[in-house]
Amino acid sequence: MRQGMEQADVLQKIVATTTVIDGMDYRAIESVENGERLTAAEVAEGASLPTTTVQVKDTLTEMHKRGRMLVASYEAVKFQKLDLFTVTLRQIGNCIAEGQLLDAYAALIGVHDSGITLEGGLTYAGLVDLWNAFEGFNMTTLLVSARDTASILKMTEMQDAIAGNDFHATGRVVTPLGAELIKHKMFPDNTILALDRTCALEKVQAGDVVTDFDKLIDRQLERASITAIAGFSPIFSGAVQMLTHA
Repeated sequence: MRQGMEQADVLQKIVATTTVIDGMDYRAIESVENGERLTAAEVAEGASLPTTTVQVKDTLTEMHKRGRMLVASYEAVKFQKLDLFTVTLRQIGNCIAEGQLLDAYAALIGVHDSGITLEGGLTYAGLVDLWNAFEGFNMTTLLVSARDTASILKMTEMQDAIAGNDFHATGRVVTPLGAELIKHKMFPDNTILALDRTCALEKVQAGDVVTDFDKLIDRQLERASITAIAGFSPIFSGAVQMLTHA
């Protein structure tokens, strides 16, 4: 099961740090920028240093419990190979990791009420404007729907011969402006979320993955429940930018 979570887990590509807690209540910290860019300005002798304020957020990090139940008959356990159950558990881990990715997306998209808006369809010029919106941060990752991913790859600017050969050979998609594309069918169309994965998002994890087993003797069933509790909290609002288009 853990192997499935690790194989399908793209959170490591968007999470800057992971905090493990013992309870369900957690207040993350945030850096108060006051509309100013984080810089190390020149300071005269004896003058006050610029201040970066880090404080506890006034709201709790929303935690989500995700999991599945695996039910198998005695006959299935007795006469089938354990490798088949390994595949099933791996797929359950895959589902949990996918659900946590959607939770992370919801936390990130809530950072900005609005972003860059394109009146027409998605264009390469719009992607350049999105890249240029980052100040003091780098655009390392794009979270994109399946339809928008196809639109990006079909752009004339993306149809580079050398990059295309690599895509055909390895399946690695061409990356616009050096940012890694993360595609998911559940991401909304007409919205592209860009972030600096080194300082955009904190994952809060309540303990480890919990697995429990029991038996229903009267029905000759064996059951296993697999659950994981996690939440996500943005760190620097400037590390997340959004682009919407018609």
